[in-house]
Amino acid sequence: MAGILAIAVSEIGTFAKLFAEAIENTSRKPVDGVKVSGGSNMQAIRYGIVPQVLPVILSIILYNFESNVRSGTIIGVVGAGGVGFLLADRMHAFRWPEAWSIIFLIVAMVYVIDSASASLRRRLIL
Repeated sequence: MAGILAIAVSEIGTFAKLFAEAIENTSRKPVDGVKVSGGSNMQAIRYGIVPQVLPVILSIILYNFESNVRSGTIIGVVGAGGVGFLLADRMHAFRWPEAWSIIFLIVAMVYVIDSASASLRRRLIL
């Protein structure tokens, strides 16, 4: 729980900053086009801003999720629990077959998350 809270607290500011920058970098032309054609403010947001911002926000979320999975292991090694704690415990007890199994499972999980992220990006962003 401590590792999750540590990552969550640090990521809140990061997400706020990156999401704000994504919204600030949108073009006003689609919003003006929706309003000129008779759309409401909500329709201008839905059809003018969201299509521009959604791919950027999705990329930010997917990247940070991948990064946090890797960071969670390191945070666990230094004492916050989780899979990193299990890995450190196995290494301190010289139970190397179990430690290598955990390392290979961490690498496999990062690979699966990276593949799923790439698949989502191809389907939703491009």
